Amino acid sequence: MTNEENTLARRDMIAGVGVGALTAVSGCLSGGSGSSNDDTGGAGDENSGGGSNGSGSSDEIRFLGFGGNTQDAQMSVFEPWAEETGVNVRGTSAGGTTEMISLIKQNPGSFDVVALNDTGMARAQQEDVIEPIDLSVIPNYEENIKESARSLSFNMNDQETMGLIRENGATGYAYNTEKIDDDLSSWNDILDPAYEGKVSLIDRTIDRLSNSAAAIDLNINEAPGDQAKTDEMFARAREEDKNVFSYWGDGATSIRYLRQENAWIAEAWGGRVLALQQDGFDNIEYVIPEEGAMGWTDNLAIVKGSESRGLAHELLNHTYQRENLLSLSEAMNYTVQVKNPPEKMTELPDYAPAEDLAFRDWDKVLPMQEKWSQRLEEIKQG
Repeated sequence: MTNEENTLARRDMIAGVGVGALTAVSGCLSGGSGSSNDDTGGAGDENSGGGSNGSGSSDEIRFLGFGGNTQDAQMSVFEPWAEETGVNVRGTSAGGTTEMISLIKQNPGSFDVVALNDTGMARAQQEDVIEPIDLSVIPNYEENIKESARSLSFNMNDQETMGLIRENGATGYAYNTEKIDDDLSSWNDILDPAYEGKVSLIDRTIDRLSNSAAAIDLNINEAPGDQAKTDEMFARAREEDKNVFSYWGDGATSIRYLRQENAWIAEAWGGRVLALQQDGFDNIEYVIPEEGAMGWTDNLAIVKGSESRGLAHELLNHTYQRENLLSLSEAMNYTVQVKNPPEKMTELPDYAPAEDLAFRDWDKVLPMQEKWSQRLEEIKQG
Protein backbone atom coordinates (compact mmCIF):
# COMPACT_ATOMS: atom_id res chain seq x y z
CA MET A 1 0.00 0.00 0.00
CA THR A 2 1.27 3.50 -0.81
CA ASN A 3 0.12 5.74 2.00
CA GLU A 4 1.61 8.89 0.55
CA GLU A 5 0.46 8.59 -3.07
CA ASN A 6 -2.86 9.10 -4.75
CA THR A 7 -4.38 6.24 -6.70
CA LEU A 8 -7.00 7.92 -8.81
CA ALA A 9 -8.86 4.93 -10.22
CA ARG A 10 -12.46 4.08 -9.41
CA ARG A 11 -12.50 2.45 -5.95
CA ASP A 12 -8.84 3.44 -5.42
CA MET A 13 -9.66 6.36 -3.20
CA ILE A 14 -7.30 9.08 -2.14
CA ALA A 15 -7.93 9.69 1.44
CA GLY A 16 -7.83 11.53 4.53
CA VAL A 17 -10.70 12.66 6.62
CA GLY A 18 -13.42 11.07 8.69
CA VAL A 19 -17.11 11.54 8.70
CA GLY A 20 -18.33 14.71 10.28
CA ALA A 21 -20.54 15.10 13.25
CA LEU A 22 -23.74 16.52 14.57
CA THR A 23 -24.32 18.61 17.66
CA ALA A 24 -23.17 17.17 20.95
CA VAL A 25 -25.06 14.12 22.11
CA SER A 26 -24.41 12.14 25.23
CA GLY A 27 -25.34 8.72 26.45
CA CYS A 28 -24.38 6.38 29.24
CA LEU A 29 -24.28 2.62 29.30
CA SER A 30 -24.55 1.46 32.87
CA GLY A 31 -23.08 -1.89 33.76
CA GLY A 32 -25.83 -4.44 34.22
CA SER A 33 -28.61 -2.21 32.94
CA GLY A 34 -27.87 -2.17 29.25
CA SER A 35 -29.74 1.11 29.03
CA SER A 36 -28.80 3.97 26.76
CA ASN A 37 -29.54 7.59 27.50
CA ASP A 38 -29.26 9.91 24.51
CA ASP A 39 -29.80 13.39 25.91
CA THR A 40 -28.83 16.28 23.68
CA GLY A 41 -26.87 19.24 24.92
CA GLY A 42 -23.87 21.44 24.29
CA ALA A 43 -20.49 19.82 23.96
CA GLY A 44 -18.65 19.93 27.23
CA ASP A 45 -21.83 20.46 29.20
CA GLU A 46 -21.86 18.47 32.45
CA ASN A 47 -25.14 16.85 31.47
CA SER A 48 -23.50 15.56 28.30
CA GLY A 49 -20.98 13.41 30.15
CA GLY A 50 -18.26 15.38 28.55
CA GLY A 51 -16.56 18.07 30.16
CA SER A 52 -16.08 20.14 33.17
CA ASN A 53 -17.12 17.69 35.84
CA GLY A 54 -13.55 16.62 36.48
CA SER A 55 -11.83 13.30 36.06
CA GLY A 56 -13.81 10.10 36.11
CA SER A 57 -13.73 7.14 38.45
CA SER A 58 -12.06 3.81 37.84
CA ASP A 59 -15.43 2.16 37.09
CA GLU A 60 -16.29 4.48 34.18
CA ILE A 61 -15.03 4.94 30.64
CA ARG A 62 -15.70 8.27 28.91
CA PHE A 63 -15.98 8.03 25.09
CA LEU A 64 -15.85 11.04 22.76
CA GLY A 65 -17.19 10.45 19.25
CA PHE A 66 -18.76 12.00 16.17
CA GLY A 67 -22.44 11.54 16.99
CA GLY A 68 -25.10 10.29 14.63
CA ASN A 69 -25.36 6.68 13.54
CA THR A 70 -21.63 6.03 14.04
CA GLN A 71 -21.95 7.00 17.69
CA ASP A 72 -25.05 4.85 18.10
CA ALA A 73 -23.30 1.89 16.49
CA GLN A 74 -20.21 2.26 18.65
CA MET A 75 -22.21 2.57 21.86
CA SER A 76 -24.22 -0.53 20.97
CA VAL A 77 -20.98 -2.48 20.64
CA PHE A 78 -19.80 -1.13 24.01
CA GLU A 79 -23.05 -2.18 25.72
CA PRO A 80 -22.36 -5.93 26.23
CA TRP A 81 -18.94 -5.12 27.68
CA ALA A 82 -20.51 -2.63 30.09
CA GLU A 83 -23.04 -5.23 31.19
CA GLU A 84 -20.39 -7.93 31.64
CA THR A 85 -17.87 -5.80 33.55
CA GLY A 86 -20.19 -3.47 35.45
CA VAL A 87 -18.23 -0.50 34.08
CA ASN A 88 -20.25 2.51 32.92
CA VAL A 89 -19.46 3.69 29.39
CA ARG A 90 -20.45 7.33 28.95
CA GLY A 91 -20.60 8.76 25.45
CA THR A 92 -20.29 12.38 24.36
CA SER A 93 -20.20 13.66 20.78
CA ALA A 94 -18.75 16.79 19.26
CA GLY A 95 -19.07 18.69 16.01
CA GLY A 96 -15.75 17.68 14.50
CA THR A 97 -12.02 17.37 15.00
CA THR A 98 -11.38 20.92 16.19
CA GLU A 99 -14.11 20.72 18.82
CA MET A 100 -12.97 17.28 19.96
CA ILE A 101 -9.38 18.35 20.51
CA SER A 102 -10.54 21.53 22.25
CA LEU A 103 -12.76 19.51 24.60
CA ILE A 104 -9.89 17.19 25.48
CA LYS A 105 -7.45 20.05 26.11
CA GLN A 106 -9.92 22.15 28.09
CA ASN A 107 -11.11 19.24 30.25
CA PRO A 108 -8.09 17.17 31.32
CA GLY A 109 -9.02 13.75 32.63
CA SER A 110 -12.58 13.87 31.29
CA PHE A 111 -12.19 11.43 28.39
CA ASP A 112 -10.57 8.03 27.96
CA VAL A 113 -11.29 6.86 24.40
CA VAL A 114 -11.84 9.07 21.36
CA ALA A 115 -12.87 8.46 17.75
CA LEU A 116 -10.83 10.60 15.36
CA ASN A 117 -10.66 10.86 11.61
CA ASP A 118 -7.39 10.98 9.67
CA THR A 119 -7.05 14.70 10.12
CA GLY A 120 -7.84 14.30 13.80
CA MET A 121 -5.15 11.67 14.28
CA ALA A 122 -2.56 13.94 12.71
CA ARG A 123 -3.67 16.94 14.76
CA ALA A 124 -4.07 14.96 17.99
CA GLN A 125 -0.48 13.79 17.77
CA GLN A 126 0.62 17.33 16.97
CA GLU A 127 -1.35 18.64 19.97
CA ASP A 128 -0.10 15.76 22.18
CA VAL A 129 -3.55 14.74 23.40
CA ILE A 130 -3.41 10.99 22.72
CA GLU A 131 -1.00 8.33 23.94
CA PRO A 132 0.49 5.09 22.55
CA ILE A 133 -1.67 1.98 22.54
CA ASP A 134 -0.32 -1.32 23.87
CA LEU A 135 -1.29 -3.84 21.20
CA SER A 136 -0.07 -6.73 23.36
CA VAL A 137 -3.29 -6.40 25.39
CA ILE A 138 -5.50 -5.90 22.31
CA PRO A 139 -4.90 -9.23 20.51
CA ASN A 140 -8.19 -9.00 18.62
CA TYR A 141 -6.87 -6.09 16.60
CA GLU A 142 -4.05 -8.08 15.04
CA GLU A 143 -6.20 -11.20 14.78
CA ASN A 144 -9.08 -9.58 12.92
CA ILE A 145 -7.82 -6.44 11.13
CA LYS A 146 -5.87 -6.76 7.88
CA GLU A 147 -2.15 -6.17 8.20
CA SER A 148 -2.27 -3.54 5.45
CA ALA A 149 -4.62 -1.44 7.61
CA ARG A 150 -2.72 -1.69 10.89
CA SER A 151 0.22 0.58 10.15
CA LEU A 152 -1.32 3.58 8.38
CA SER A 153 0.99 6.56 8.76
CA PHE A 154 -1.48 8.80 10.60
CA ASN A 155 -2.05 6.07 13.20
CA MET A 156 1.66 5.62 13.91
CA ASN A 157 4.39 7.59 15.63
CA ASP A 158 7.58 5.87 14.53
CA GLN A 159 7.08 2.33 15.84
CA GLU A 160 4.34 3.24 18.33
CA THR A 161 0.68 2.66 17.51
CA MET A 162 -1.37 5.76 18.33
CA GLY A 163 -4.69 4.82 16.73
CA LEU A 164 -6.68 1.80 15.57
CA ILE A 165 -8.56 1.96 12.27
CA ARG A 166 -12.30 1.51 12.76
CA GLU A 167 -14.16 2.13 9.49
CA ASN A 168 -13.46 3.80 6.17
CA GLY A 169 -15.39 5.14 3.24
CA ALA A 170 -15.24 7.77 0.51
CA THR A 171 -16.58 11.19 -0.37
CA GLY A 172 -18.03 10.91 -3.83
CA TYR A 173 -21.26 12.60 -4.80
CA ALA A 174 -24.96 11.76 -4.97
CA TYR A 175 -27.53 12.99 -7.47
CA ASN A 176 -31.28 12.98 -7.91
CA THR A 177 -32.24 10.79 -10.89
CA GLU A 178 -35.72 12.33 -10.99
CA LYS A 179 -34.19 15.74 -11.67
CA ILE A 180 -31.27 14.61 -13.82
CA ASP A 181 -31.87 12.34 -16.81
CA ASP A 182 -28.22 11.67 -17.64
CA ASP A 183 -26.10 9.04 -15.92
CA LEU A 184 -23.41 10.97 -14.06
CA SER A 185 -20.01 9.34 -13.65
CA SER A 186 -17.37 12.08 -13.61
CA TRP A 187 -16.41 15.17 -11.64
CA ASN A 188 -16.77 17.03 -14.94
CA ASP A 189 -20.49 16.23 -14.96
CA ILE A 190 -21.16 18.52 -12.01
CA LEU A 191 -19.84 21.50 -13.99
CA ASP A 192 -22.80 21.50 -16.40
CA PRO A 193 -24.41 25.00 -16.35
CA ALA A 194 -27.81 23.26 -16.19
CA TYR A 195 -27.08 22.56 -12.51
CA GLU A 196 -26.42 26.15 -11.51
CA GLY A 197 -27.72 26.68 -7.99
CA LYS A 198 -28.40 22.98 -7.52
CA VAL A 199 -25.03 21.72 -6.25
CA SER A 200 -23.77 21.45 -2.67
CA LEU A 201 -20.15 20.62 -1.82
CA ILE A 202 -18.33 19.81 1.39
CA ASP A 203 -17.23 22.78 3.50
CA ARG A 204 -13.90 21.39 4.69
CA THR A 205 -10.84 22.80 3.03
CA ILE A 206 -8.56 19.77 2.68
CA ASP A 207 -11.50 17.50 1.87
CA ARG A 208 -12.83 19.83 -0.83
CA LEU A 209 -9.44 20.42 -2.39
CA SER A 210 -8.66 16.70 -2.38
CA ASN A 211 -11.57 16.07 -4.73
CA SER A 212 -10.74 19.12 -6.82
CA ALA A 213 -7.25 17.72 -7.24
CA ALA A 214 -8.57 14.24 -8.05
CA ALA A 215 -10.82 15.73 -10.74
CA ILE A 216 -7.78 16.93 -12.70
CA ASP A 217 -5.61 13.87 -12.01
CA LEU A 218 -3.51 15.79 -9.50
CA ASN A 219 -1.98 14.44 -6.31
CA ILE A 220 -2.82 16.85 -3.50
CA ASN A 221 0.37 15.77 -1.72
CA GLU A 222 2.33 17.35 -4.58
CA ALA A 223 0.65 20.75 -4.23
CA PRO A 224 2.49 22.05 -1.13
CA GLY A 225 5.66 23.72 -2.34
CA ASP A 226 4.58 23.66 -5.99
CA GLN A 227 2.81 26.90 -6.87
CA ALA A 228 1.81 25.78 -10.36
CA LYS A 229 0.04 22.67 -9.08
CA THR A 230 -1.52 24.63 -6.23
CA ASP A 231 -2.90 27.14 -8.71
CA GLU A 232 -4.29 24.32 -10.89
CA MET A 233 -6.05 22.84 -7.88
CA PHE A 234 -7.61 26.16 -6.91
CA ALA A 235 -8.59 26.93 -10.50
CA ARG A 236 -10.55 23.67 -10.50
CA ALA A 237 -12.13 24.51 -7.13
CA ARG A 238 -13.21 27.88 -8.53
CA GLU A 239 -14.78 26.16 -11.55
CA GLU A 240 -16.66 23.71 -9.30
CA ASP A 241 -17.91 26.59 -7.15
CA LYS A 242 -19.92 28.12 -10.00
CA ASN A 243 -22.92 25.82 -9.58
CA VAL A 244 -22.86 25.73 -5.76
CA PHE A 245 -25.70 27.19 -3.74
CA SER A 246 -24.32 26.06 -0.36
CA TYR A 247 -21.42 24.24 1.26
CA TRP A 248 -22.22 21.69 3.96
CA GLY A 249 -20.20 21.12 7.10
CA ASP A 250 -21.78 17.91 8.37
CA GLY A 251 -23.10 14.82 6.64
CA ALA A 252 -26.64 15.27 7.92
CA THR A 253 -26.92 18.55 6.00
CA SER A 254 -25.84 16.97 2.71
CA ILE A 255 -28.56 14.33 3.10
CA ARG A 256 -31.17 16.94 4.08
CA TYR A 257 -30.37 18.91 0.92
CA LEU A 258 -30.85 15.77 -1.18
CA ARG A 259 -33.99 14.71 0.68
CA GLN A 260 -35.63 18.14 0.34
CA GLU A 261 -34.38 18.55 -3.25
CA ASN A 262 -32.51 21.76 -2.46
CA ALA A 263 -29.57 19.98 -4.08
CA TRP A 264 -29.79 17.87 -7.19
CA ILE A 265 -26.12 17.00 -6.71
CA ALA A 266 -24.22 16.90 -3.43
CA GLU A 267 -20.85 15.65 -2.34
CA ALA A 268 -21.72 12.94 0.13
CA TRP A 269 -20.61 9.89 2.07
CA GLY A 270 -21.65 6.54 0.68
CA GLY A 271 -22.94 5.14 3.96
CA ARG A 272 -25.30 8.05 4.52
CA VAL A 273 -26.59 7.83 0.96
CA LEU A 274 -27.23 4.12 1.39
CA ALA A 275 -29.22 4.87 4.54
CA LEU A 276 -31.20 7.46 2.58
CA GLN A 277 -31.96 4.89 -0.13
CA GLN A 278 -33.06 2.43 2.54
CA ASP A 279 -35.49 5.10 3.75
CA GLY A 280 -37.21 4.97 0.38
CA PHE A 281 -35.25 7.57 -1.59
CA ASP A 282 -34.16 5.17 -4.33
CA ASN A 283 -34.07 8.11 -6.76
CA ILE A 284 -30.78 9.20 -5.15
CA GLU A 285 -27.78 7.62 -6.87
CA TYR A 286 -24.28 7.52 -5.36
CA VAL A 287 -21.21 7.94 -7.55
CA ILE A 288 -17.52 7.35 -7.04
CA PRO A 289 -16.35 9.39 -10.05
CA GLU A 290 -14.17 7.71 -12.61
CA GLU A 291 -11.31 10.12 -11.77
CA GLY A 292 -11.36 8.94 -8.15
CA ALA A 293 -12.65 10.38 -4.89
CA MET A 294 -11.41 11.32 -1.48
CA GLY A 295 -11.38 8.47 0.99
CA TRP A 296 -11.37 8.67 4.77
CA THR A 297 -11.03 6.55 7.87
CA ASP A 298 -12.25 6.88 11.43
CA ASN A 299 -9.98 5.55 14.16
CA LEU A 300 -10.06 4.88 17.88
CA ALA A 301 -7.40 6.27 20.23
CA ILE A 302 -6.72 6.56 23.96
CA VAL A 303 -6.70 10.07 25.41
CA LYS A 304 -3.43 11.06 27.05
CA GLY A 305 -3.61 10.99 30.83
CA SER A 306 -6.58 8.63 31.02
CA GLU A 307 -7.01 7.34 34.55
CA SER A 308 -8.73 4.24 33.13
CA ARG A 309 -6.07 3.21 30.65
CA GLY A 310 -6.33 -0.49 31.51
CA LEU A 311 -10.10 -0.49 31.08
CA ALA A 312 -9.75 1.46 27.85
CA HIS A 313 -7.54 -1.29 26.44
CA GLU A 314 -10.04 -3.93 27.54
CA LEU A 315 -12.86 -2.04 25.85
CA LEU A 316 -10.87 -1.72 22.64
CA ASN A 317 -10.06 -5.42 22.65
CA HIS A 318 -13.79 -6.11 23.00
CA THR A 319 -14.57 -3.74 20.13
CA TYR A 320 -12.19 -5.56 17.78
CA GLN A 321 -13.83 -8.95 18.14
CA ARG A 322 -14.85 -9.99 14.65
CA GLU A 323 -18.58 -10.12 15.37
CA ASN A 324 -18.45 -6.61 16.81
CA LEU A 325 -16.56 -5.27 13.80
CA LEU A 326 -19.14 -6.77 11.46
CA SER A 327 -21.90 -5.21 13.57
CA LEU A 328 -20.24 -1.82 13.24
CA SER A 329 -19.99 -2.17 9.48
CA GLU A 330 -23.62 -3.19 9.13
CA ALA A 331 -24.87 -0.38 11.37
CA MET A 332 -22.70 2.31 9.78
CA ASN A 333 -22.87 1.14 6.14
CA TYR A 334 -19.11 1.50 5.83
CA THR A 335 -16.13 -0.76 5.29
CA VAL A 336 -14.31 -2.22 8.28
CA GLN A 337 -10.94 -3.68 7.36
CA VAL A 338 -11.59 -7.20 8.63
CA LYS A 339 -9.79 -10.19 7.24
CA ASN A 340 -12.00 -12.17 4.86
CA PRO A 341 -14.81 -9.59 4.66
CA PRO A 342 -18.31 -10.96 4.08
CA GLU A 343 -19.90 -10.46 0.68
CA LYS A 344 -22.42 -8.00 2.09
CA MET A 345 -19.60 -5.66 3.09
CA THR A 346 -17.90 -5.86 -0.30
CA GLU A 347 -21.16 -4.72 -1.90
CA LEU A 348 -21.23 -1.42 0.02
CA PRO A 349 -21.27 1.62 -2.30
CA ASP A 350 -17.76 2.79 -1.42
CA TYR A 351 -16.17 -0.48 -0.32
CA ALA A 352 -12.39 -0.52 -0.70
CA PRO A 353 -9.80 -2.85 0.82
CA ALA A 354 -6.93 -1.14 2.58
CA GLU A 355 -4.42 -2.25 -0.02
CA ASP A 356 -6.28 -0.16 -2.62
CA LEU A 357 -6.29 2.98 -0.50
CA ALA A 358 -3.77 5.80 -0.60
CA PHE A 359 -3.67 8.55 2.00
CA ARG A 360 -2.65 12.18 2.20
CA ASP A 361 0.69 13.04 3.62
CA TRP A 362 -0.38 15.09 6.61
CA ASP A 363 3.15 16.32 7.30
CA LYS A 364 2.89 18.15 3.97
CA VAL A 365 -0.80 19.01 3.79
CA LEU A 366 -1.74 19.97 7.34
CA PRO A 367 0.62 22.99 7.53
CA MET A 368 -1.12 24.42 4.45
CA GLN A 369 -4.62 24.23 5.90
CA GLU A 370 -4.90 27.81 7.19
CA LYS A 371 -3.47 29.40 4.07
CA TRP A 372 -5.53 27.25 1.76
CA SER A 373 -8.67 27.86 3.81
CA GLN A 374 -8.31 31.59 3.33
CA ARG A 375 -7.86 31.17 -0.40
CA LEU A 376 -10.82 28.81 -0.72
CA GLU A 377 -12.99 31.19 1.30
CA GLU A 378 -12.23 33.94 -1.23
CA ILE A 379 -13.56 31.64 -3.96
CA LYS A 380 -16.71 30.83 -1.99
CA GLN A 381 -17.34 34.50 -1.25
CA GLY A 382 -16.58 35.52 -4.83
